[in-house]
Amino acid sequence: MEKSSAKPKLLGTSASEGIDRISYLPDDILHNILSSLYIFDVVHLSILSKRWNYIWRTMPYLHFDINLFRYERIKRPWDLVMAENFKDFINTVLISQCGVSLVCFKLCCGNLFDKEAIFRWVRVATKRNVQELVLSFCPVAQFELPYCVATCESLRVLKLQLYRAILKLPNHMGFSQLKLLNLERVNLSNEHLTCGLLSKCPVLEKLILEECTFGTTIDIASTSLVYVSLQKGDDDGEIYRNCNVKISCPNLKVLKYGAPMAKDIILENLFSIEVVHILFFDLDDVTEELGMLVHKMIKNVPSTSALKLCLLSIWGLCSVSQQLRNFPVTFYNLKSLKLTVTIDVFSMEVMMLLLKHSPNLEVLNLFSDDADGRDETLKMHEPSESFVCFESHLKSIKLAGFKYHDNEMELLRFFLKNARVLEKLIIVWDDPDDIPEEASEEVLKFPRTSSNVVVTFLDFNLKSRSRYRTI
Repeated sequence: MEKSSAKPKLLGTSASEGIDRISYLPDDILHNILSSLYIFDVVHLSILSKRWNYIWRTMPYLHFDINLFRYERIKRPWDLVMAENFKDFINTVLISQCGVSLVCFKLCCGNLFDKEAIFRWVRVATKRNVQELVLSFCPVAQFELPYCVATCESLRVLKLQLYRAILKLPNHMGFSQLKLLNLERVNLSNEHLTCGLLSKCPVLEKLILEECTFGTTIDIASTSLVYVSLQKGDDDGEIYRNCNVKISCPNLKVLKYGAPMAKDIILENLFSIEVVHILFFDLDDVTEELGMLVHKMIKNVPSTSALKLCLLSIWGLCSVSQQLRNFPVTFYNLKSLKLTVTIDVFSMEVMMLLLKHSPNLEVLNLFSDDADGRDETLKMHEPSESFVCFESHLKSIKLAGFKYHDNEMELLRFFLKNARVLEKLIIVWDDPDDIPEEASEEVLKFPRTSSNVVVTFLDFNLKSRSRYRTI
């Protein structure tokens, strides 16, 4: 048989002209494509041609990760030889590059290097006008932020992961252009640190504190912040339970609190707030103290357009429901409400109270969590007074985690009967294999007031399977 004389097609070439089109893309496009790769792989591209050798030497995205270096390249446990190889690799890259400005510099190196080596690399990055700086390592003592970082006028994003080391700031601060500050596993035990740091960031817009430790106060006050996120798992709730959280940001739009219950949470001057998420961890018992705290928090964000509450928040409000019957605030701007609930008398009472005081609500999302096994039979009574959102605004309801329990079916019946302008009712079954076919048929037979409503049934795992039923 005669062999074909056709040449194989190469990736990035034109079959008709034999032109390497990828290599001739503009530098910035190639840099952006390669930005998701580990720098070791980018350097290896230099063997392809002079063009690719130039590309890596002008690469403005540098990501040095000791874990990737160990597992993907050296393939052996950490030791001094491996550490020296990694250090030599970093030095070689920094020396070999053409000194172009850096878009992003990331360094993840555990506890293998002293701060002098780390400072030296960071200093190189700041001299090259780095815009985003990400440092993840484990200092043996407190970490004083290098002066060159604080005064770097090109810096827009700073992310620090210090594995519970104490952060210390230099005496002279800058951060004149910093837009995003993300601190993860940083010890902020100095009560004046957060306030002092924010006062030196005149244009900071986004603050994220993840798994950080504090003293007795977290004081976040800024006129430039538009996004604040406090995140802490349930491994050490005492840090928050002994701490007062105070947030006063007149231009803040998004507030996300996902942490244990603090001693006190004070929200004030949130005149521009649009999105509020409250998620509590690490509570052994739901108390009236929690309920009053949640009530105080949401009462101080009346202008929010999106509110999300966790199950513990709902239970807390349940415990003080008698005191909240005359709710002192109406959420006139609230368009979206997301709640994790148990479908029982107590949670539904809180839900109805929120609906009553959200006259312009358009979207309601409920996630059913029956982890506590409450068995109260639910009877959703018709509203004794007009609910404005039912009459003219509530157009979309999504109910997830449903298991075809009697209380859940009662809730579906209630919504279909009372939501007069409802357009979409989405039901996400928790485990479709346990849901009989007649469940969907039963829902479709419920009386409905809105003639335009479309009922959709989905499986919880949307990637594997889904089915739709409409009316």
